[in-house]
Amino acid sequence: METTVERTELVEIEAAVKACNAVAVPEPIRAALVRDLGPVANRLAKYADAAMMFVTDQASAEEASQVCTAIAADITAVKNHEVLAKITAGLHDLHRKWTGLRDMFVAPLEANRKVLKGKVITWQEGERRKAEEIQRKLQAAADAKAALERAKQEAEARRQREIETAALQKAEDARRAAAQAKGDERARLEAEANAADRKAAAANVKAETRTDAAASVVAPTVTVVAPKSGLRTSKTWKVIRVEEDAFYRALATRPDMREYVEIKTTAMERVKAANPSCEIPGIVFNQVTR
Repeated sequence: METTVERTELVEIEAAVKACNAVAVPEPIRAALVRDLGPVANRLAKYADAAMMFVTDQASAEEASQVCTAIAADITAVKNHEVLAKITAGLHDLHRKWTGLRDMFVAPLEANRKVLKGKVITWQEGERRKAEEIQRKLQAAADAKAALERAKQEAEARRQREIETAALQKAEDARRAAAQAKGDERARLEAEANAADRKAAAANVKAETRTDAAASVVAPTVTVVAPKSGLRTSKTWKVIRVEEDAFYRALATRPDMREYVEIKTTAMERVKAANPSCEIPGIVFNQVTR
């Protein structure tokens, strides 16, 4: 069963088609147009030739003026022609009917799609923000874990350096004492110094290993993918505020910004007409006769 809205749309379609069929120009009207506008059409070539004439004295100026008057009369005749005006009005009405018919469908379709698309985008943006927050927390946890492991390796490297330093000092002390001792005591002290050297060397290797391990600790990059609806969207930049003072100050030293400014010469001409003494920096006026 047809709803009221559906019936209204069908009526509009039928009316638009009927109006389109009525555009066909009947023979009597076509004959009237040829009769009234034919002479004007025949004079077009004459006017084109007249436009090429040279105005060098009063006689040629008067002749050109007469042609201008004749052209103006023909312009008025064409613009005010009753039949042509009615046809033009009919075509204008037909245009409004067809654009109205188009908008009857397109306007609600676009409005509904915009609302629905907005809801989908809002959901997607919410999911994106959730994913970013989860990703931020997971990344922070990964970074903290890596920092803890790095600190652990660095602390162990420092401890091994301390062992190395202490062992080297012990070896130096033992050798100094061995130089003053004799016999078995000297041999014992030298053996003690050698053992301390070996301990220092082992600590040095361990310290280097721990330092390299600390440098190699890097937190993994965490990625969290937000769910998507499959709706095709695009991103654009929108100007939400214009700080005119800052913009115009920058314009003085930024030639590349000039393409963003429109110089409204028509507005300047109106101001000049209202106030002939008006002067605008950088603008040159010239009064012309039409």
